Amino acid sequence: MNKKVNLWSGVCNAKKPYKLLGLLVLCVIALGIIVLATKGNGDGQVIYRETTVAYGSLVVGIEESGSVDIGTVEQTFDLDMSALQRVETSNSGNSMGNGVMGSPMEGMSSGMSNGSGGMNSFTQVFNMAGSGVTTAGGEASELEIAEVHISVGQQVEVGDVLYTLASEGVEKLTTELESNVTKAKADLDALTADQELSKATAENTYNTSIAYGNFAATEKNSTIEELQKAVTQKQEALKTAQENVTVYEAKLEQAIYDLGLAKEVLDSSIWAREHVDRGDIFAVGSAYQQAEDAQSTYDTLEQEKEKLEDNLEQAKKNVEAYEAELAKAKRNLATGTITAQETYELRMLAYENAQETYDITMAYLEDDLAAQETIYTEAQQKWEEFSSHISGNQILAKYSGVITGVDLAAGDSLTTGASIVTLYNMDEVSMTVTLEEEDVSHLEKGGMANISFTAYPDEIYKAVISDISDASSDNSGTTTYDVTVTLKGDVSKLFQGMTGDITFITKEMEEVMYVSNRAVTREGTKSYVKVKDANGNIKKTEVVTGFSDGVNVEIVEGLAVGDVVLIESKVTKE
Repeated sequence: MNKKVNLWSGVCNAKKPYKLLGLLVLCVIALGIIVLATKGNGDGQVIYRETTVAYGSLVVGIEESGSVDIGTVEQTFDLDMSALQRVETSNSGNSMGNGVMGSPMEGMSSGMSNGSGGMNSFTQVFNMAGSGVTTAGGEASELEIAEVHISVGQQVEVGDVLYTLASEGVEKLTTELESNVTKAKADLDALTADQELSKATAENTYNTSIAYGNFAATEKNSTIEELQKAVTQKQEALKTAQENVTVYEAKLEQAIYDLGLAKEVLDSSIWAREHVDRGDIFAVGSAYQQAEDAQSTYDTLEQEKEKLEDNLEQAKKNVEAYEAELAKAKRNLATGTITAQETYELRMLAYENAQETYDITMAYLEDDLAAQETIYTEAQQKWEEFSSHISGNQILAKYSGVITGVDLAAGDSLTTGASIVTLYNMDEVSMTVTLEEEDVSHLEKGGMANISFTAYPDEIYKAVISDISDASSDNSGTTTYDVTVTLKGDVSKLFQGMTGDITFITKEMEEVMYVSNRAVTREGTKSYVKVKDANGNIKKTEVVTGFSDGVNVEIVEGLAVGDVVLIESKVTKE
């Protein structure tokens, strides 16, 4: 069962040291030194014990026990076997017959396509220039495992031999890669020949560009008008919200004034009630009635004031919201105007000069040629990647660690994406515990936690909350959540299933001066501690307190580190 703890008390527990505080010696300070100080009375005697003002951290957290779960990493065969397939250039005549919808330029059109006549001439260029390369089908090469050199539980290092491959498959792979390079070069030459036909197509886009150019100005103006209209609407809404703030401020000012008058009447009524002649029954009744009426009036005005304060607060939030919406509308206007202008200029550019469209077509055809060159480069890269895993005919380890799964056996085929080996991943060491709803409400992803392992009682491991599950309920109706923390730093000494205590830090005050809560007494709004003067006499000293972890409290003013204060307790006489 999880339990809330304050980490100060944990320092004093020899089985669970918390280096989070960094001050094990504070246990001695917390215990104090019983001193001779008694004060006799009829019921017993008062005993004082000394405690010292300390300096350090105050931490509050939630503690739960759990066990280590180490993730795994999988080494796969990353060579893209499809790189061994033939790559061909499509027929040049087909590249001009494609429709224009769904082209890369469609996202830039802002709705300018009418669905029947296509986009502007630049859109046609994209379609024409992006259709020159297709891949033809073919059987991918396969590699076969000849020998397995590893087993589960074995420790391996980067570069160790995992498997030996059949030499026949490796030799075939080399031949196919070389063939693919030759074919890619031929396709590159074919794409170059398509440029002449692409020039004619670019010239034909001129007529289409004229129609879209005639529509460009109307389109731009309509877009900007709609964006400006949205800005105006937000400005009007903001103005109304600001006026509401002014109205509520005036009403609140009047309410405060009225409440002050009512307070004066109430005070006078109470005084009259307390000083009325008790022998005069009618006067007493009248005085009490007046006091009640005055109290009722005061309470009503106070409620009205509070309501006006709430209304004013909401009105100010409305102003902030409308200011944000107005700012967004103005940004939309600014960016929308730029986009509309850019679209207009693109349309007019195509309209004014079909030759420029032709030049752009040539540029994109050059991109197609570059893409074909990339196919050749990628074929070489795949071979280099393959070679990085193989020395001769052997597959080598890419990771170091303990093997948890051997995924291939002699005779298996090695294909793209195939799992080679699985190892423990020391970058994913986590612990998961179950917490009740009340405790989880204090946590969030990214929050910090400290872990003390049973095997290493003198060390504190740092962790971060990486996941909080959805709620679940048991038979008793208790709502719980599974909370997972991921350890940070050096985790090389941890093993699967190791147990430890997780402390989720909910609040921490670092580098503060503090003393035991039991040494502080409170009288009204003030706090005091008892100290001894130079003559040994006990006296009260006023202090200003701050954060408390439940055992100790922060001292903001009134004491210094090392000061000795007294904790008072009473012993009853038998």
